[in-house]
Amino acid sequence: MSEIMDKDEEDILKVLGQLSKLGPIEATAIGSNVVGKILQEKLGIEHRTTSRNTLFNYTVTATTAQMNSGSRTNLFACVPDWGLSVIKSSKGLAERFGREDIPRGYDRSLFCTTTSLGANGFGLILKVSPENRTLEEWELSDGEMNPMVAWDVSKLERKLADLGKTAIVTALPIEINGERAFHYRYVDLLGFPDVGSFLELLKNGAITIDHCISIETGTSVAREQGPFFKIRADSREELYRNVKRIDLMNL
Repeated sequence: MSEIMDKDEEDILKVLGQLSKLGPIEATAIGSNVVGKILQEKLGIEHRTTSRNTLFNYTVTATTAQMNSGSRTNLFACVPDWGLSVIKSSKGLAERFGREDIPRGYDRSLFCTTTSLGANGFGLILKVSPENRTLEEWELSDGEMNPMVAWDVSKLERKLADLGKTAIVTALPIEINGERAFHYRYVDLLGFPDVGSFLELLKNGAITIDHCISIETGTSVAREQGPFFKIRADSREELYRNVKRIDLMNL
């Protein structure tokens, strides 16, 4: 590559190029996040849910979504500010909006995507309030709108700024002898996110949130895995100042 690279960029491209040249890697597990787990295992990154998964000062994630697609990739997880909210806990959200799912072992579960473009199947919709500096999730029921939970925008902006540089590796799904495999082929190296674009992307539906809350049968404790803030792959360039897409097989 002819462009001048800093040491972090050189180092991460070296290891990702080596990984890509291994060719398709068989999936040893199932699940929607297996592509990321395999990548982290091969790169020696210890998976953490409470902090960034980093390598050479890059937050590293994996996806099977092409950059020009409408599929979404994770930005960060952030629970609502309960002090600003009508509902005061993740358990309260699950009890209010969750559904019984006995076959999966849940008394209540709330797994859904919420966007500003319209209410989802649970009646939830996002609203950005620039004057209050909040992101709010409202319930639409019988034609009436009522606030449920809220996030302080300053807190979300800090989460975004903490991401720093990001490397999103795109894996091509391949079937080998009837078994699922992934070829880690491309990487998008993203510079620091533009905090000023964040609210606008929430308003136009390019950034959404996913609730992942469950209360297992026989327990009274809610398991909260999110909420995950996600961005459409085809909107990344609107959030990040610099984007480089690299074919790892060309390194």
